[in-house]
Amino acid sequence: MSRLQVRRADSKYCRITGISPSLAVCLHELPATLELRNKPAAHARLFPAPTANEEALNRDWAEAVQPELQHLFASAAETVARDLAQLRPNPRHPDRYFVTIPLAHVPAWTNALNQARLILAALAHLDEIDMNMRYDQLPPAKAPFVVRVDQYGLLLEKFVAREF
Repeated sequence: MSRLQVRRADSKYCRITGISPSLAVCLHELPATLELRNKPAAHARLFPAPTANEEALNRDWAEAVQPELQHLFASAAETVARDLAQLRPNPRHPDRYFVTIPLAHVPAWTNALNQARLILAALAHLDEIDMNMRYDQLPPAKAPFVVRVDQYGLLLEKFVAREF
């Protein structure tokens, strides 16, 4: 059973508690993962063309919308990286970690976690079959990616389930 929780700490902050050692490792890797957003496979997954056949519309979208999305993604990554500098072991439960973040950063966290999941899935060529297999049945090259996608998804789910 997961002890991971996202709760309001006060009127301005929320606290992520019960972070397992494996999720803590994944969180330390999160900024580097987000830096991979411009790799061709990741870029294609994050910035798909809006239409299959209308080149002019796709070009307009790439010029008008994509730069703002790139800025939003980079800004979310920077915010989360700064917040992660505060990730600490829990003094009462040394096998668990916690971090306190401003409530205003919750959208950046959800953005960054979702970005990372899409980036990892694209770079490892993960599909629905991979994501539904047990870890010990996955091809060895895909298993670490699936674990990270799942770990980020678990935390993302906790953020989405909360009403701040």
